[in-house]
Amino acid sequence: MRSIPSSLKIVSCSLFSLAAFGCSNFVYDPPPEVSMVLPEEGAFNAGDPVSLEFSEAIDPATFEVRVWQTQLDEELEIPEDAEPVIASCKLSDGCEGLTFAAVEGDGGTMGVELTFDPEGIGRPGVPLILEVLSGLSDPDGHETGVSLYYNIQFRDPNGRFNDEPVPFEDGVFIFSSVIDKPIPAVLTLISDVKVLEDGRFYLAGGEGDEINGAPKTTVDPENLIVDPTEFGWAAHIAGFVKLTDDGRRLLETDPIDIRLPTEGIDVVLGGTRLNAEIVKDANGNDFFEGSLSFEQLSVTIGSRTTMQEGGSETLVGYWVPPGTAPANHPLVCGDQCGAIIGLCEVPENFPPDDVCEPAVEE
Repeated sequence: MRSIPSSLKIVSCSLFSLAAFGCSNFVYDPPPEVSMVLPEEGAFNAGDPVSLEFSEAIDPATFEVRVWQTQLDEELEIPEDAEPVIASCKLSDGCEGLTFAAVEGDGGTMGVELTFDPEGIGRPGVPLILEVLSGLSDPDGHETGVSLYYNIQFRDPNGRFNDEPVPFEDGVFIFSSVIDKPIPAVLTLISDVKVLEDGRFYLAGGEGDEINGAPKTTVDPENLIVDPTEFGWAAHIAGFVKLTDDGRRLLETDPIDIRLPTEGIDVVLGGTRLNAEIVKDANGNDFFEGSLSFEQLSVTIGSRTTMQEGGSETLVGYWVPPGTAPANHPLVCGDQCGAIIGLCEVPENFPPDDVCEPAVEE
């Protein structure tokens, strides 16, 4: 359901209120809305504050957050047995590893800046989920009834370079991200990934569709196919993997526009970036955990296009064992569209000439 801006006051009444008080006496005053201000790069520089803005002044005593740092389950949800790294942190108190600064404006507290310890919980590459707990209220007591969740990723601000070769085994990965707002969408990308020793990153992927009655969020290669219809889409992404002093691998990509064509509706995620840490899963295989951010979202229905604000959602990337990947997925070096016949626009000079080894002459 689309949220109602706080500047609007909806006049309504039930039969009870009409009989008891009269319809004119009922004015709906919604609780404060919260938005996170995304940086241009899609991820925050480690040490920089994370800004939350409120649609109206809040009661500072009701602002409380919880912070999660955990590998999500296959539905991209926080596992039931997970424990937060910060269970409770109030604006009035602060807590270890996280400090607050209230942003005051007309009428009171209109925002909060959160600074995560760049040597600890807020170090580069660590994906976090910030939960603003339910009960956030304006001064008149109108409070939120549910928690609000925000995906946060920190990046290394020192640029793209590596002193040592970046370890990575090229192969197929299934990337998944679920967009909750402003419109719900499940993004599944069956991808060929290549990382050069100097850190350059290239991905060619095609939209994955579920089969065999599997849920839309499935990442099981046996339950996915590359979308062979006119509504399928491909993505070709370039970026860089930074090797930190302690050996961690941090991915950040260049922005691209991702178009999601569907019957009657055309959705474009403008300025989409991937930011992730490449870690090892329980079986010792490379695994991406991070965020997918976009600067803006446009929705076109017929001749009418509406623009929505950007966002940041959780991203995971699962390694696919050789021989089990869905057939005809796009390749970085080779058939760059695969089975995709809907939308496949390969950028010029993707990848550069020195990325793919020349074919061996027989």
